[in-house]
Amino acid sequence: MTTIPQELHDMLAGGHNVWVATVGPDGTPNVSIKGSGALLDDEHLYFADMFSHKTRENIEHDSRVAVGIHDPERKLAMQVKGRAELIDHGEVFDTVNEKLKAVSEQLHLPPMKYVVRITVESVWDMGPGPHAGEELK
Repeated sequence: MTTIPQELHDMLAGGHNVWVATVGPDGTPNVSIKGSGALLDDEHLYFADMFSHKTRENIEHDSRVAVGIHDPERKLAMQVKGRAELIDHGEVFDTVNEKLKAVSEQLHLPPMKYVVRITVESVWDMGPGPHAGEELK
């Protein structure tokens, strides 16, 4: 487990679109955009699973994920590598569900099925410049 660097905290402070990469049982990669990517705490990210059939199926097979985060205004991009778990009840589920309730109602989204909690194992600089591809400590 890795403590999330301040740069990533700043990028995800209010929630963000993130791209989540998983791999299927046959080795086929899958990338899916998630509109609810945010920080859960100093060592975890999360996104709400409302429609994520393929992502969910892949996580059930192999918990390893890569998450891409891009902030075009600040010209920053990072990649998080870690392990995902599906949470369908309890304090984390209830907290995220409450956070997303107003947005879900406004956009007429279906109920959340799972919170996908990602334990951060490493964070990588994916922005342009001399540090692209380096692991952030």
